[in-house]
Amino acid sequence: MMKIDQLLTNPSAFLETKRAASPAQASETSFSTTLKEALQSANETIVNSEKMSEKIATGEIKNIHDVTIAAQKAQIALQLTTQVRDKVVESYQEIMRMQV
Repeated sequence: MMKIDQLLTNPSAFLETKRAASPAQASETSFSTTLKEALQSANETIVNSEKMSEKIATGEIKNIHDVTIAAQKAQIALQLTTQVRDKVVESYQEIMRMQV
């Protein structure tokens, strides 16, 4: 870990750190790929919650806490997905309103 004092006395150390984290060296994933993976993860969370709810109803699962936690995770995933969708639609509408 580098201290702030080292950055002030040695500015080249800061530049070297910035170069190592350049976007060209990072793994390149597109926005659509990231969004697709996030949606798949949210869907898996919701499906898992539904399966656990079915299992608690049939008596396969005895621990209600696990089912409650899975349901809360699914609810949060759905809320996040909805918020991202709303932001994407809002951004699209803002772009369409721009004068060219």
